Amino acid sequence: MNIRLPILLVTGLTALSAAVAAAPGGIPADARHCALQAPPPEAGAYVTPGGFLLAFPRNSGVGRDYTGCRTLWVVQGPDDTPLLMRLYFRGGRLAVAEAQDGRGGREVRRCVLPSTDRACAGLQDNPLVALDLPTWPRVCTEQPDLPACAQDPE
Repeated sequence: MNIRLPILLVTGLTALSAAVAAAPGGIPADARHCALQAPPPEAGAYVTPGGFLLAFPRNSGVGRDYTGCRTLWVVQGPDDTPLLMRLYFRGGRLAVAEAQDGRGGREVRRCVLPSTDRACAGLQDNPLVALDLPTWPRVCTEQPDLPACAQDPE
């Protein structure tokens, strides 16, 4: 299944990418789940107006004091999932957000929090960067009629 992202989603992701501006610091390379380049089978599906994102780890894999990364990918097809963003949480709080354009670009924009950089303002209000990010099972991206996909996201 090839999902094309409509202008609404691309505009929103571009705005988020712009908000995650270059800043000193970054995500520790050896932190939990921070080295993932491709979504694992356990990644959850997050629904947007233009299609699906995959997120890992899902809520069941993080506690309120989680330290490590959550990574999000854009679902463009079953084997086409470019990296969108990597979020680093320290003690349950967002500490660093790194975003790509979600179309396979390699340029990374970064916000290290707390930040006084205007480009990072409002970042923490975006639902995609919340520690609690409800997702459905990944299979729902291709088989939305399954009973698990009719349930509330976890």
